[in-house]
Amino acid sequence: MFYLVLEQPERVGALFSAVVRLIFCVSPTLFTSKTVNPKSKSSMFKTGYIINPKLDMVWFLGLPFVAVLAALGAQAWLPFVAVASINLWITIPHHYATWVRTYGMPEDWSRFKERLILGPIIIVALAAAGMVWAPITLLLIVMAWDHQHSIMQQHGFSRIYDFKAGTGMSNTGKFDLTLHWILYSFMFLNAPMFRNLWIRELYKLEIPLSVQFVDILLLSSRVVLAVFIPIYIWHLWKTLRNGESLNPIKYAFIGASYFLWYFAAWHTNSILLFAIAHRLMHGLQYIVMVYFFLQRKSDQGISQPGLWSRVSGQGRLKWFLIGGGAYALVVQLLINRPLDEFGFGVVNFISYQAVPEFGLAGMDYIGGYELFAQTMISAYALVHYYVDSFIWKVRDAKVQVGL
Repeated sequence: MFYLVLEQPERVGALFSAVVRLIFCVSPTLFTSKTVNPKSKSSMFKTGYIINPKLDMVWFLGLPFVAVLAALGAQAWLPFVAVASINLWITIPHHYATWVRTYGMPEDWSRFKERLILGPIIIVALAAAGMVWAPITLLLIVMAWDHQHSIMQQHGFSRIYDFKAGTGMSNTGKFDLTLHWILYSFMFLNAPMFRNLWIRELYKLEIPLSVQFVDILLLSSRVVLAVFIPIYIWHLWKTLRNGESLNPIKYAFIGASYFLWYFAAWHTNSILLFAIAHRLMHGLQYIVMVYFFLQRKSDQGISQPGLWSRVSGQGRLKWFLIGGGAYALVVQLLINRPLDEFGFGVVNFISYQAVPEFGLAGMDYIGGYELFAQTMISAYALVHYYVDSFIWKVRDAKVQVGL
């Protein structure tokens, strides 16, 4: 299915195009493949795409809705172990795409060699120590970095949409990033699944926490959101007044992304079920982005060959997918042991006592296991978060070549 949609997207793309136009009330004329000339006479809207109109309809606008349906289906029909496996099998191949993009690409390896060698060594050492001596602290760090990484990926895609369309002003990126942080933080603080989690963590760390303080914090997040939305709308108005244009596809993409996050956060009680929807969107969009980035570099014929050129380019999609599947299989075999063994009997997330002030019962074995499983999966991704923080700068001229 993945191969078919990438190579022959016409039918699937047409379906998603119609659905997205219906959902976002966007005119069909916006979904054309016409190339935008940034120097042409300014208009209110200009469209640009990360890949092309049809594939963007599938992977960047339609995928979040499919991922939500997949998460709801998993919640209804799949056993707990299968849910965890889906999470793992989606996450690991998108790490593989990062390794191909960096360690398998000579030009990037030479540019970032010191950071690609020293960074992972330090991160793995600290993560190993944290699993044994400070698992709760590690959990908090991993979760914080995971959320920051999620925000930055969607922000990065937003920047690509503006770059490809030649839209926005010089400070639009800062307004977009602030919008992402406010919207995501609002969800993290207010959605019951996340709210109960961070309340438990602070209570376990014996950090003083009162109901009044939490109420004030939640109210503050709502005030910040209510204040910033008009400011952001004012920025859009100013952009148009200055003769610049807006890319409506970018805003459809942002809306689809936050639909997934908000719906999953408020309509599921399991952090792993939320992770299924999130990682289907996050992981698949990243894999697609990396593949087409490498394919464009291959088509240009100006980059030094390496592992990346053996799995990308015309007719090589099957090798890219086979490589990702093989990598996932190896990692799965390496960790195909009870998760408790990774903690050497020291790591234990089951001892969450009741928090009577907030009406939270003590966490049972299933709930503790879910947190531990999610921590293991996310901790494995720390090197991926680190590498992605410096290889995907849209303002980097060498990155722009592959976009």
